[in-house]
Amino acid sequence: LALTQLVGRKMYLTQTIRDFSTNVEERFVKFTFTNKSTENVLSNTTPITSMTDLTRVVSRSGSMNNLSELLTTPTTNEDLSSPEGDMLHVHPLEEIPHNIPRTAVCLLIDSVDEVKENSDKFTKVLEAFPQFNGSIPCCEFGPTNVLYIIFTKDRVEHSAENMDDIVCKLENCLIPLHYYLEKADIRRVSFIFNNAKSDDELYSFNLPAIFTYRQRSGFKEDTLYRDMEPNQAYRLELIRLAKNFSVQRLISRQTTTGKIYTYRATPKSAALLKDRSAKKEPRIFVRAIGLVFQFSSTSFEGILVDALNALDLSMSESTSNNHVFINLVGDHDHVVLDPVVVEQVVVSILKRHGERISQLGIAEVETKIVCCLSADSPPIGLRMIASNPTGYVQVVDSYVEGLEQPGSEPVLKLIGGTKASLACTGDNSWEGLKVSTPYPLTRPFDAQRKAALRSSDTLYCYDLPALFEAAVEQQWIDASSKGGIEGSIRAISRPLMVMYTTELVVQKKDGSSGSWTMDDYLNGDLELTQVTRRAGANNVGMVAWLMTLKTVEYPNGRQVVLIANDITFKAGSFGTREDVVFKLASELAREKRIPRLYVAANSGARIGLAESVKKMFKVSFKDQTKPENGFNFLYVTKQDYEQLTCEEKQIIVEPINLNGEEVYKITDIIGIEPDLGVENLKGSG
Repeated sequence: LALTQLVGRKMYLTQTIRDFSTNVEERFVKFTFTNKSTENVLSNTTPITSMTDLTRVVSRSGSMNNLSELLTTPTTNEDLSSPEGDMLHVHPLEEIPHNIPRTAVCLLIDSVDEVKENSDKFTKVLEAFPQFNGSIPCCEFGPTNVLYIIFTKDRVEHSAENMDDIVCKLENCLIPLHYYLEKADIRRVSFIFNNAKSDDELYSFNLPAIFTYRQRSGFKEDTLYRDMEPNQAYRLELIRLAKNFSVQRLISRQTTTGKIYTYRATPKSAALLKDRSAKKEPRIFVRAIGLVFQFSSTSFEGILVDALNALDLSMSESTSNNHVFINLVGDHDHVVLDPVVVEQVVVSILKRHGERISQLGIAEVETKIVCCLSADSPPIGLRMIASNPTGYVQVVDSYVEGLEQPGSEPVLKLIGGTKASLACTGDNSWEGLKVSTPYPLTRPFDAQRKAALRSSDTLYCYDLPALFEAAVEQQWIDASSKGGIEGSIRAISRPLMVMYTTELVVQKKDGSSGSWTMDDYLNGDLELTQVTRRAGANNVGMVAWLMTLKTVEYPNGRQVVLIANDITFKAGSFGTREDVVFKLASELAREKRIPRLYVAANSGARIGLAESVKKMFKVSFKDQTKPENGFNFLYVTKQDYEQLTCEEKQIIVEPINLNGEEVYKITDIIGIEPDLGVENLKGSG
């Protein structure tokens, strides 16, 4: 019973616990707990251009909203109709309000048979819940109390047949007790078993077997959350896996740093129909919960290594597109952090383990932590998404949870002023997404990266700044490692940020939105402006940046203009608009008397297609039954010709008779779209 009390305190470490009591005769421990106030969110329209902005906004309590007071997750028949429907409702936003006291009872029983044979004793234990005898009313927000039944002698073997048998027995035990459970305002019943001894190394240090039966599903087992402590299960955010993947748990382990859960996720057929470029092969999702009281590089690195070790044991299941999610849980009321510092710690540790992360086929490492920015500010949720799109350097984007409008679901809002945002090295692909957004089969910009690799054996243009930053950082590392006085000086003088970058974008001088044209340029209505925007926001196949590189040679910073083709935009071809971007960026470099660097990956001058003509032309084949023998000419019908020449003359034709019908043989195509012909040779040249 004393050990059970310790287990209860550990499981509810992140809640406020009071009123522990022990009933030796009935062999149970009872305690009361309340949820701590959840993390707060800010308006999605609030500008967060720097850490200063974030700290200022968070310090104003009026600009913050508590999740548990704003949000609920509705129940729909559609959700319940799927095998994972019940799981889809397990969401942190469904927490009972933090000011409502709740009761937990941990009951010790020798075996499952004892539950079946002693229902009277079981009912007597339920009297420990104050709602059972009516001393306090049931909660208006739904059932609040929890019951744990811990078996001291029965053990569970990890086999599908044995698991199914146990699940059925436990469900049958609860059927005659439904009325009493609801009378006691029981939210869930969790059965905990020790594992049978196994020669299999995977299960030699496995977590206890836990089967949870929830009231909202008629006290049927919540299969996806099997073997998880139910009060912490929502922190794994498994709802994000279930939409697009069929999920199967592989192993779950307790380590010195936390709990590690490994899942094989197989893309669902419906998801593959929507994303036909996605790979059908399963991938591995590692979900880790770490209990920390003070964030440090040691605590993060420890749980990261444990997560990588767990993935290593499952590498036979998948070698690519794997994902690691780490949720660092603690007493967030007392965890005061600076996201910039956290980002630096995460990046440095990921670099240290970068080679192993690549070998394990990990596409993203996602880290969540709830903390305060100052001692008197409310807790907020932060996320850092790390990826290595170039294969050379880890890039981290930092986000904070925000609301688009009161009552809506929180979305991820990019934090400005962090390393990735200042250097333009992140792709910002999670900006604006809901926190519960399902994991996609393919990551944002994967298609562009594959296209760039396939067409020109090069990188996606928005990944280039990360390589420049990595090169400068490596230069500092090399200089610092020389030893002696020079190496010591270099190590001390190394700047925290080695690169600052803004994108150079061509815009109209009057600030009006919409796409600009060549006529705007010829009229002198365009200018080159410095902006900070997400990757892939370009609508022209040429991209430019103004970069400040703090090199060993010039630690104060030296500016350069970087220009690159977007090989994924119309095959990286040159049109007149691309020429304008290139020209204005080059002129800026000459004006500032700074180097201009051009990363060339293009297909030369654009050979345009007149889409309007393309939809209408027909072919006169030499032999209609054998098109491979060639054709005589292209033509349009009289009706199509009139349509193509009613406003502007898009084609030049010769009337001709074809099989007794008057048609118009096309001799020249003019078109109405820009950048169709020889004007594109200027930029290409």
